[in-house]
Amino acid sequence: MQGRCQSWLRAWVAFGAVATCGLVVASCITRAVETTIETKLELAATALREGRLEEAEELIGEARKRDPRNVNAARSSALIADLMWRDELAISEQMAAIRLLRPAGDTEDLARLRGQLGEQLFLAGRWGESSTPLLAGALGVDYERRRAFAVVAATLPFVRRFAGPLVTEQPLLSGKAPEFICGTSGRLRPFAIDTGTSMTTVAATFADELGVRSKRSAGFAVDGAGRQLPIEIGMLPRFRIGNVDIGAVPVLVVADRALRLRDLHGGPEHVPRGVLGLDMIAACRLTLDPERGSVVLELPQGLPPADSVQCVRSEGRCLLPVVVEGKRLWFVLDTGASHSSLTTLGLVEMPRGEQRAVASFRRVRTVGGGLVAVREVRDLVLRCSEARFLRVTLPVVNRGSSDLFPVHGVLGIDLLSRCRVTLDRGRARLTALR
Repeated sequence: MQGRCQSWLRAWVAFGAVATCGLVVASCITRAVETTIETKLELAATALREGRLEEAEELIGEARKRDPRNVNAARSSALIADLMWRDELAISEQMAAIRLLRPAGDTEDLARLRGQLGEQLFLAGRWGESSTPLLAGALGVDYERRRAFAVVAATLPFVRRFAGPLVTEQPLLSGKAPEFICGTSGRLRPFAIDTGTSMTTVAATFADELGVRSKRSAGFAVDGAGRQLPIEIGMLPRFRIGNVDIGAVPVLVVADRALRLRDLHGGPEHVPRGVLGLDMIAACRLTLDPERGSVVLELPQGLPPADSVQCVRSEGRCLLPVVVEGKRLWFVLDTGASHSSLTTLGLVEMPRGEQRAVASFRRVRTVGGGLVAVREVRDLVLRCSEARFLRVTLPVVNRGSSDLFPVHGVLGIDLLSRCRVTLDRGRARLTALR
């Protein structure tokens, strides 16, 4: 009996050792998986900062599939979807991240996530759903802006809806930013079409004429000259683009002097009554056709052309890939900028950039102000989509770059007016004129 007991004890100890080893191995495997996921996300973040969008998307997708319950993977998936203009996917992934984080308690991180969700819902036109998470994430410096947006969101329709088919075509005016006639019945004025502005904006005096309601201070915005401008957000009960009635929309309100456009050919400054921003443009298909002499805004049908290039939406700006001297860089698509330019980061990244830069004091302007370039690079070859630009001179400007995604330059109306431009739900096609 004693022998049998000793034998059983030895077997049990042996089994326990094996089981313990198994648990240790399993634990190591779990940690290895987690390490692999976090490593993939770190590599993805590096790829994003360097503008390697496709690589970042693949790495994040692999991490998300490996562990669907990983909060950081869900957050990264929401981020890449937002960058690639996939609003509904970005919202669903952000909601997934919130659900995964919620068991840990109502933390500051959770509030931040909910605030980001509120902003995504707002930009997607789901205003009624955005007000509560906007307030939940109103922390620190974001409080004033997010609270203002939440108050206005509560006065807007639940979901943005376009009444009827949206197809409007108007003459394309040369020498300045393209325009659409916008406003309300009886108060229609030229609005500059500015893909470099995140939200539709109206001058303060015109906002009063239009009857903008529920105006709230929303902090400050930085213009093209780096100046801080006080802004308000309000609700325009009825908005019309050409002959198409859009319904109620949120608008930013700025001082009249903040809306300034410089004529490309040295003419007087043009001060529009409003600016049609990326929030409205992104929901449509925009076509600038200098050859036909028109600008068209329409509701998209079907998928964008396969040969169009993927743009990035970062911090309210639309960036598209531009090949400069054989290297792919990321330029802001900015129809409101009078001149194209390189940023200081773009100069560093461009082949032989520092060697080719020469002294210059040329002044360029964007909506809202001026930038003085102290250097410029001449005789450049640029290629974007199907358009090729030869012997281009680009001034170098100290324009701020996002920590998330690089900004190497600005593609302004001086170059965009040389080609047919189509922007369709985050994809762009530029075709050189014959």
